[in-house]
Parts: sequence; C-alpha cells; structure tokens
Amino acid sequence: LVSLPAAAFDFDDVAKRAAQLAERPYKAPNVTLPKTLQSLTYDQYRDIRFKPAMALWRNTGAPFEIQLFHPGLYYDQPVKISEVVRGQPREFRFDPDLFDYGKNNVDRNALSGLAFAGFRVHFPLNNPKYKDEVLVFQGASYFRALGKDQRYGLSARGLAVDTALSSGEEFPRFTEFWIERPEPGARELTIYALLDSKRVAGAYRFVLTPGNETVTQVKARLFLRENVTRLGLAPQ
Repeated sequence: LVSLPAAAFDFDDVAKRAAQLAERPYKAPNVTLPKTLQSLTYDQYRDIRFKPAMALWRNTGAPFEIQLFHPGLYYDQPVKISEVVRGQPREFRFDPDLFDYGKNNVDRNALSGLAFAGFRVHFPLNNPKYKDEVLVFQGASYFRALGKDQRYGLSARGLAVDTALSSGEEFPRFTEFWIERPEPGARELTIYALLDSKRVAGAYRFVLTPGNETVTQVKARLFLRENVTRLGLAPQ
C-alpha cells in the first residue's frame, strides 16, 4: 500500500480553484501560437505526432499510457496537464522533442513556452500486447471514449451553455488536467479537470474504466459568474 500525504490532491482542490475563478471576471486565454502553427492545414497538423516511446508511464508496468496533442490549427488554446504522484501534482512541460513533425518545416526554437492542446489515454483494450487509444480530451470541453471493437462516433462535452438560443452558444473549455498515476494492474484511471468560460467555472472528476463497454463516471461541481438560460449536462 502507498501512504499518501495528509494534503493529497483530490476533487475538492479542483473545486476550490473553480470557486476562486468564479469570483473573478473571466479572463480569456492569451493565444500566442507561432504563425507556422496557426497556418497549418488539416493534413499538416495530423502529420505532427507524439512519439509513442515518450508516452507517460511507458515501461512502468501500468496498463495505461498518456500521449499528448501538439497545439496548432483549430487547437490554439493552452491546456495545462499534470500527473498526480502519491497525492502530489507535477506539471508535464511541453517539449518539441516529444513530437515527430513529419514533413512540416517547423522552427523548434519558436516553440518554447507553449502548452499542450489536450491528451489521449491508451490501454490494451482489444489486444493484451497493444495499447489502443481509449479516451481523448481535445478542444473546448469535448471528450470521447471507446469500448472494445468500437470506432469513434459522437463526442461528449463537459458542459453546454445556451445551446440553440438566439443569444448564441457559449463553449466552456477544460483549461487544466490532473491525471493520477495508475499502479501496475490498475483497471481504472482517475482524471481531474478545471473548466472555465465567460459565465461558468467548474471542477470535474472522470473515472475511466475501459472494457467491452467502457464506462466514464463523471462528477462535476459548477460555479456561475452570471445567470445561464440553458445549462446542458452530458451533452453530445
């Protein structure tokens, strides 16, 4: 058994941050992507791939691995990602050496100080010798998961605000994630997320259990800056 510190990181820590955010006016993220990343085509962006050998938790004996998404194209909003080890969060810093840029001519010296655009979880879902992509968080509060022998369909969202109203829909986004390091033989993965937008801040906990029917249990606590006319939970 692992003895955790008395002040181990948990859902309440994320909720406190969300409550503090909601007490202050919303501050839009500062998008400072280099022009070479802003002007990428869809195919050029897809040619930037995370190096599997650099996956988080590879060779640790854990069944889960994490690969990260590079910013660029539509994904220009910074996402901070940390792992939680023995109850203590540790940020995973952006490094261009984590990626294969394919045929893209990218000046790596211009990439310092960037953040990631999201992440994906890998797990031996269909074959014990290969870790499949099983869960993805990328773009706003969008996420999607796979069960055994499935292909991706609709994506889910952490929150929908004023959908289909003439006033216009608001798209809250996950700005920060904390992922608990799994033990060898773990069958589930716990992920915490901080959500923010003009009118809402929120704390989330996702417990992922891959299998024939992959299950993602979600706990959320929301804090409103302003009144919301229509609030959607678990939207697609």
